[in-house]
Amino acid sequence: MPVRGVEVISVNLMPALWLLLTASLFSLHAQATASHEIKSGTKWHQYEVVQLLLEDHVFTPDDVVFKLYQPYKLVLTNVSDEAKHDLVDENFFHAIVLKEIIVGGVSINTHHINSLLLKPNTTASLLFVPVLANEFEVYCTLPNHREEGMEGYFTIEP
Repeated sequence: MPVRGVEVISVNLMPALWLLLTASLFSLHAQATASHEIKSGTKWHQYEVVQLLLEDHVFTPDDVVFKLYQPYKLVLTNVSDEAKHDLVDENFFHAIVLKEIIVGGVSINTHHINSLLLKPNTTASLLFVPVLANEFEVYCTLPNHREEGMEGYFTIEP
């Protein structure tokens, strides 16, 4: 029943939804294509090694700089005898093309992670190429670790 003073407008949202869906799929395809091109065109054997220690409530070093499109092997070592530590910043992990993760001599080929949790006295390595210049705040999400200073910065420079 029409309400006085209110005009009902019928709008077909299907073309707009179709356009949004198509644009999203195109974007995902473009990202996958770019990732494949970077993976296949990168001289992975020319990586630079960067060491990061996960100590009790501190990352050492706490400020790491990466160069855009340079391959890196980031070696993370939890030197604690008792505490687990993780490395988190989802935006950083979206700004790199990940080739593999190496944990305990096992190579894991994956395209994406959001964080990495290390048990006491363990080491993991990430082989990757930075593809998006920015500054990222990385931190440990375990209770009170960040509050006690376990955070740092990863910067990707052009």
